[in-house]
Amino acid sequence: MMAILKRKVKVNSEILPVSMLHLNNPLDVLDYAKSLKITLVPFDLDGFINMIDIDLVRTELDDDISGKLQKNNEGKWVITVNSLHHIKRQRFTLAHELGHYFMHRNRAIEFVDEALYRSTHMDSMEYEANNFAGALLMPKAVISEFIAKHGASAELISEHFNVSVLAAKIRVETLQRKLYEY
Repeated sequence: MMAILKRKVKVNSEILPVSMLHLNNPLDVLDYAKSLKITLVPFDLDGFINMIDIDLVRTELDDDISGKLQKNNEGKWVITVNSLHHIKRQRFTLAHELGHYFMHRNRAIEFVDEALYRSTHMDSMEYEANNFAGALLMPKAVISEFIAKHGASAELISEHFNVSVLAAKIRVETLQRKLYEY
């Protein structure tokens, strides 16, 4: 049994540094980011992505593509985000792709985030990545405290967390319906 466990760790360590093997939900990722001295509100996505050794590319993509996460030929993960989209949408896309990275990296080597998936045609991995992004960008404890002090105005939340008004509305609705524990 030890040989099997060692083999699994070896395979996973090619994907993530050993210190990141356990990270598969936004709470653990937030704790890890905090240990790296990453600013959590608004979340420093570029700094975090750089520190975990994922390449980040901002480039023009077709308008219906927000971003993608894929493994390159050298086996390194790359997040590509559509530079034509609003910066707040780019931030959500980056967090969404990190959701795929931390939760789904062993299921596929490429994830393409089409604008279509932000609406009615999402599979469970897309829902999970969207929820991960909302929780990473607007942590439950922090947004709850913010709402208690300032109210649930989507515009105020949007400005404070540097997310779109729509992302703020969805996060508040998700928390009110208690759909996820984080």
